[in-house]
Amino acid sequence: MRPALFATAALVASSLLACSDGPVADASDPEDAIAVDDSKADNYFSASAQEYVLEGRTSVTLDPAMATASAAARMAAAKKLISEKQIATAWFVTQYLVDKEEEDANHAFGGFGGMAKGGMWSDLGVTERADKITYDFTFKQIAAGGKNLLSKLPIKTVGGKQQFDLEVGKPTNAELGMLETNDEWYRQAPWDGWDPATVPADKKETLTFTVSKEKASSDAFYDMKKMTADGKLDIDVYFGWDYHSDYHLKHSKQFFTWLKDQGFKAPSTSWDTLTRTSGAFTRKVTADGKDVAVEVRIFVGKPGGDSDPDTAAGGKQLEDDVRVSLKTRDVVVYSGHSGPFYGFALANWKKTDEGDLDDADIRSMDLADKYQVVLAEGCDTYQIGEAFLENPAKAGKNINVITTTSFSNASTPAAVEDFLSALLARDSLQRLRPQSQLNLLTKLDSESAYYGFHTMYGIHGIDEDPKLHPFAKASKMGTSCSANADCGGPGNLCVSMTGGKKCTAACAGDGGGACGAAVSGWSCKSVASSSSSTIFGRACAR
Repeated sequence: MRPALFATAALVASSLLACSDGPVADASDPEDAIAVDDSKADNYFSASAQEYVLEGRTSVTLDPAMATASAAARMAAAKKLISEKQIATAWFVTQYLVDKEEEDANHAFGGFGGMAKGGMWSDLGVTERADKITYDFTFKQIAAGGKNLLSKLPIKTVGGKQQFDLEVGKPTNAELGMLETNDEWYRQAPWDGWDPATVPADKKETLTFTVSKEKASSDAFYDMKKMTADGKLDIDVYFGWDYHSDYHLKHSKQFFTWLKDQGFKAPSTSWDTLTRTSGAFTRKVTADGKDVAVEVRIFVGKPGGDSDPDTAAGGKQLEDDVRVSLKTRDVVVYSGHSGPFYGFALANWKKTDEGDLDDADIRSMDLADKYQVVLAEGCDTYQIGEAFLENPAKAGKNINVITTTSFSNASTPAAVEDFLSALLARDSLQRLRPQSQLNLLTKLDSESAYYGFHTMYGIHGIDEDPKLHPFAKASKMGTSCSANADCGGPGNLCVSMTGGKKCTAACAGDGGGACGAAVSGWSCKSVASSSSSTIFGRACAR
């Protein structure tokens, strides 16, 4: 099972790296910039998805033989079983919320473009009943969906709280423990493609979920300063095997041409001669006054080669390669099939069990001891973000993961190209110009909508990212100026505000009070050209 949905649509052309897609203020912007109160802004940007907190009360029951075990042994067994039931709850919630294909047997069950986080849960108030084998507990899980999800669910208000009921499956204790990769219990009937209407009463139960909106994070920048500190930005791009018209081959070939069009030097004379060991596409950029070497490698399963996706050896090679990439590279891109509780499907799963990298693998594999960015471009990749964050090498920090909560359009490599265009965007002076992450997410959402999808891209790990432009010179902020050039390099600009024209820095939001920490009393505001009355970005001001 490798759920994935695609549209057959015309390919779109992506913007050049030298172009800027989003409104990020810096020294190449208008010289007549003025600070604007947010209440006067004539437009705003927002992410399309929202996270929700799901809470409820349920129980687990140990095998009867455990009744004579010690209290400590019983509690240890109960907590293990509770963790397994939390996985089950996340699975059934996801089966309810996730969008389905027309041909899916459970197509009519739910379908709200959402997913449970899978792995992101907590259990509280564990209490033992008099029978000494039944344990009640309160569970809390995180799910994501559209901002209008609550209006779609069968919500009832009880005691001032919004609730909904859901019939979930009741796997046996033995089944709950079956979690070996690719042979998990939830990949077997009747749990896969869950539809409670087709399951007998003794295999299901009704849970009541209290639902509320999770506190939202704020926009930020990729920490390009960290990624370019060593003078190199290395990027590995993987195209997973696809049964729709060999898209993995077609898209990697288009991407080969696209990189050349962006000024990269190719490691081979053509796509046909490109192999996994050919090396990187290369080019130079200027980042914060320094030359930085950008390297991009393409990985794709080619028939007949050492990465043949139809063979176990080829699948194993692709999986080994992506493990190396995630252990060493600054940026890793995956474009291909995925789905709930799945990760990267690199090889032909119809012919081999090799070549996959599941959520469970991601949680425990070796990851780089540095800041990284991962693009998980596929259907329903939302759960992968938490898998990366929970990896001990990251522990919730030093990684950004872009994921989806619904179907993605895999008939084009445009999302991969848009991502790299934003990551490597340059200003009019050809300097690397870091973009607000919200700019990229908005771009990806809009292109998805153009093809009739509501993919809802989101980014995980954003709270640790800089709110101020990573190349901005904070020491310049507040000094008098007459032009942008007076204020430093990319990320600084000269803005009219209370008290005259002052040097400031581009910002992505006020999360953490970044502007106020740099200059007391300042906050992140919209900035506009006074001559055109057009808002073009955000910068610290007072």
